Amino acid sequence: MSVTTDHKNTVQPLTERLQFRFVFAITFLWFFICAVGCRLTLQPLANSLPGETCFQSAKRSAYSLVPYAFMRI
Repeated sequence: MSVTTDHKNTVQPLTERLQFRFVFAITFLWFFICAVGCRLTLQPLANSLPGETCFQSAKRSAYSLVPYAFMRI
């Protein structure tokens, strides 16, 4: 009896996870720079919660946006 593994099923989730992390890192960096810029110019962020740090705001914004990049139509 031989045991076969389906390499396609094991490789695809790994590549998708790496792609998700890469896109998340890019969008997080973008939102973080925007949040710091708004904080430095004393402008309120449109979607930030009261008392939220720049890091928390950027993380929440990135997690809310990135899944749309991986939606299958």
